Amino acid sequence: MSKKKISWVTPDYFLDVDIPIVPNLLDEYDIIWIILFPWRNNRYKEEDLSKYAEKYNNLSIFCVHSKYFRYDPRTFFVYRKILKLIERSQANLIYFNIVLDNPLLYSLFKWLPKDKCVITAHDGSIKSIMGSVTKLMFRKCYPNCKYVNMFSESQAALFKINYPGPEIFVIPLALKDFGVPNVTLRNDCVSFVSFGTMHAEKNIQLIIEAANQLFEEGVRNFKVSINGVWRISDTPNQLIRYPEIFEIRNTLIPNNDIPNLFCSNHYAIYAYKEMSQSGAVKVAFNYYTPVIVSDLPGFKDEVEENINGYFFKSENIDSLKDVMRKCIDKTTEDYNALVGRMRDNIDRKYSVKALLPKYKAMFSKVLNDE
Repeated sequence: MSKKKISWVTPDYFLDVDIPIVPNLLDEYDIIWIILFPWRNNRYKEEDLSKYAEKYNNLSIFCVHSKYFRYDPRTFFVYRKILKLIERSQANLIYFNIVLDNPLLYSLFKWLPKDKCVITAHDGSIKSIMGSVTKLMFRKCYPNCKYVNMFSESQAALFKINYPGPEIFVIPLALKDFGVPNVTLRNDCVSFVSFGTMHAEKNIQLIIEAANQLFEEGVRNFKVSINGVWRISDTPNQLIRYPEIFEIRNTLIPNNDIPNLFCSNHYAIYAYKEMSQSGAVKVAFNYYTPVIVSDLPGFKDEVEENINGYFFKSENIDSLKDVMRKCIDKTTEDYNALVGRMRDNIDRKYSVKALLPKYKAMFSKVLNDE
């Protein structure tokens, strides 16, 4: 019996969570994988994907490169090319993982056959960092979907309120695997790592000030490692009073550096003011690096106190300091026990083996509704 065919659309910025899933569905489906690369600062290259096409004869990969800024009118023709690839695939089902936040994308969305299309949504409501254009697109598109896949129970609950109508599936984001590390955990101090583009909502200022104050209170034997492009108005030098406890790498971090970054540090710290879901922690989860997170609903979906990390009160510097101090004072035995609990938790809930049945059940439901 011939396999059902899926046309799967992924932008570069979500490749890290689709790469673990797509190849592992090929035992049951033929997949045409359409990948959209941005005009600059892409995290992946075509050669990163070619090995999958070479390995699996029922996987076809089409890379679409945009030469323009996302709101350049010529981007319309980039989206039209994606639509033509979808139509040419004659797929039984479409999985569309591009965020519907660009008016130039609307013509593509409008022509997608909704009865056999799963649209992904990462936000169930408009966040403060989103503009009026995004708000308009969400309201225009999401109520007209038939099936929506989300990645967070808390965001799915908001989505049902704000965009009633579509049938919603909820599947956790896959672990973000960037390869095998070649370093071990550092032993010169207890270290906290922050990773990714440093924009205002990540609240890196709170992390830096907490470390400054801990040092002033006499706490030693710790460092804070900050890695990623700096996109906030205050420079690191304006915020940091004690350079000796900070390690700053103000640049786009290459994918092959990410495994060592997480495996060499004790904790990954996420002091977000606002966020949709805990996708940010999935790199740390992949490398079994315990997390420290603000107590926002998106983090509470997946972070479990003293199992895979710790919570502090959002935007409360004293609460963050208390958690950091507790981690600095923790014995090696206690830290290893935490990592052991985390490993069991992650393998049980977020491994590819745990997530694949959820994707297959979703696709089966959509295909059987045809």
